[in-house]
Amino acid sequence: MSSKNQIVVPKPARDALGLEPGDRLAVSVEGDTVRMEKLPPDLEDGLRGALGDLTDGSGLWPELADG
Repeated sequence: MSSKNQIVVPKPARDALGLEPGDRLAVSVEGDTVRMEKLPPDLEDGLRGALGDLTDGSGLWPELADG
């Protein structure tokens, strides 16, 4: 791990996951096992559309809407 808390993903792992510069990873840890999964590039947009806008009353928590 670098002094900036960055890690290097070994080339075989990058190749297996189909990673390219700029891709995002989900990392989970269970005991001694670390799992990495490539996230789809449009994940945030997809979730935003599915959940609605949380501040305009159309989302899961309409009570958080302004007004």
